[in-house]
Amino acid sequence: MSSDEVLPVALVKREFSRLLEAAEHGQRTVILRHGRPVAALGPVRSERPDLPLPRRPGGLLALLGALADWDTLDADIAEVLAARHSAADRPPPEFD
Repeated sequence: MSSDEVLPVALVKREFSRLLEAAEHGQRTVILRHGRPVAALGPVRSERPDLPLPRRPGGLLALLGALADWDTLDADIAEVLAARHSAADRPPPEFD
């Protein structure tokens, strides 16, 4: 992890979105007022049970990255479909 970034409050106001993104990736930012440190912006630590845990990405878009490394995806899907079509317990669905 890199060292703390130290910024004056005016710059923090301008770059707040970037600093939040950096905090999500473990970067801590010390905020200065008149040259003195007054606050820190950083990642939420799991040792604090009174704070909510950050949410992981969810939904269908979260699968895109997971599927990118699946080298045999097409072959695996074809195998599942072939097994489904040969199943005797129920007929396969009909698509128009």
